[in-house]
Amino acid sequence: MDALFIGYAMALLLVTVVLVSLVAYAWNRRDSAGGRALSVLLAGISLWCLCAAAGVLTRGTDMALLWARGVFVGAVPAIAALFVFALAYAGHDRFLDRRLYAALSIEPLAFFAVLLAGPDGLVYQIGGPSATAMYGWEIGYGPVYLAHLLYSYLLVTAASAVIVHFALVGGDLYRRQLYAILLAIALPWFGSVVDTLGNLPLTPTPLLFGASCIALTWAVFEARLLDISPVAYREVVDSLNSAVVIVDTSGTVLEVNDAGERLFGDGPLAGRPVEDALDAWPGLVECYRERADGGEDERRTVVEHRDRYFDVALSPLRDSRDALVGHVLLVHDITEQKQRERELEHRNRQLDQFAAVVSHDLRNPLNVASGRLALARERNDPREFDRVEAAHERMSRIIDDVLAFARDEQTTNAEPLDLSAVAEAAWAHVDTAGATLDIEDDRVIVGDRDQLLQLFENVYRNSVEHGGDGVEIRVTGTADGFAIADDGPGIPAAERESVFEHGVSRSDAGTGLGLAIVEHVADSHGWTVAMTESEGGGARLVVGGHDAPDRTAAGSAV
Repeated sequence: MDALFIGYAMALLLVTVVLVSLVAYAWNRRDSAGGRALSVLLAGISLWCLCAAAGVLTRGTDMALLWARGVFVGAVPAIAALFVFALAYAGHDRFLDRRLYAALSIEPLAFFAVLLAGPDGLVYQIGGPSATAMYGWEIGYGPVYLAHLLYSYLLVTAASAVIVHFALVGGDLYRRQLYAILLAIALPWFGSVVDTLGNLPLTPTPLLFGASCIALTWAVFEARLLDISPVAYREVVDSLNSAVVIVDTSGTVLEVNDAGERLFGDGPLAGRPVEDALDAWPGLVECYRERADGGEDERRTVVEHRDRYFDVALSPLRDSRDALVGHVLLVHDITEQKQRERELEHRNRQLDQFAAVVSHDLRNPLNVASGRLALARERNDPREFDRVEAAHERMSRIIDDVLAFARDEQTTNAEPLDLSAVAEAAWAHVDTAGATLDIEDDRVIVGDRDQLLQLFENVYRNSVEHGGDGVEIRVTGTADGFAIADDGPGIPAAERESVFEHGVSRSDAGTGLGLAIVEHVADSHGWTVAMTESEGGGARLVVGGHDAPDRTAAGSAV
């Protein structure tokens, strides 16, 4: 036998062994996307190569003609499997139903029926022996074979179109897969052209189909095609609310999901250097630059950008050989989480403050009341009961202050109110002794009446405690709010900001909550509050940031 034919047969057998060794692997992963189709394709092409090799080794005998017919047993299902694999790979699973499989089975069943039981000449037309023909026989092709060949070309064309289209719209992350798949598609077409135009004694088609299957298998082993298809990757990543940026080892952006495009919003990012693509986000760029420090482990940081906070995770991206091929930058908006954390911290601080008031400030008048009550019993002195009553009043005031501060209320019942009416109503609720109230420049304010009463009451108490029984308190309307001033000793300039902090009191009898409540009420209305000096050298509390409504819209505060 000519060495050319022997070499060709040996090459076919070698490809057969390689393909058979891959069938089991693909079948074990048949539940993965395209796994079953790949298994059938590998098995079909391996059988095709085996029969072609056997036909060449027995060329010139009747067995060679039998092996030539056996080629179709592998080739026919392989062509259909290639089409199914293309649909599964490109994510068109909705088409892979029983109707499609039934349609794909019609032509093979009809072809094999004619091949096995049909009249001679419909598939093959056997002439005489030939020393140069592949199987040692002159073999012509009948109309059924030509129809089958046309059908096969249509299926391969459709599979090629599906995969080429996906290659054009697919991402760069899986370009090694796409290269392998496109090579697998190109090889059979090349073999078909050579076989048709070259008039060669040996057809290269089964060998090239075998190489095509090896290219697909490389995608399975090396590019891990069946672990996650590009379509599945795109669907999963694009469904994330977090921004995902994939960067290769050279620092070039390969992929950005939809959330990333919306977040960064600076035109297409893919193909640009990461430092250029994210130049408006210096925190992200700095995180990427620091990846070389301390190895390639995942790095996490929090980045602030335009009053929003983002959790950033930079993770290495490795292939199946554990070689570094890039990095994944995951950016998640945690602004609401940060706000909740701050609110929780604020609440915790309040709890600490309340615990301090209850454990310290409330304990003192309670001890006084207990001691005075014991003396009253011992001495039968009615004056001691007055002191007990005063201690109880002190405790009641502390409890009211703590509850007012603990509510942390927001203004939900704002209404137009006369400044003078609110100021006079609050004055009636406070033990002002010999202090006097003067109201000037009345105006309309819009706010929550109960909270405003708390504000005025606490300012009045503060003025009486520090200014004495004869202190004069003046309430005046301002362009954007109101002011409450007294003629007491005043507050040093260095202490005026700190007086609004919890626990800060310039009197031993104070709770340190009065002005903190005042600031809290102002904040709940969206107003500003500041402590200044009055004309008489006393304290002057200024509340601003309020725009007055039409005075005719005001209701009367009672």
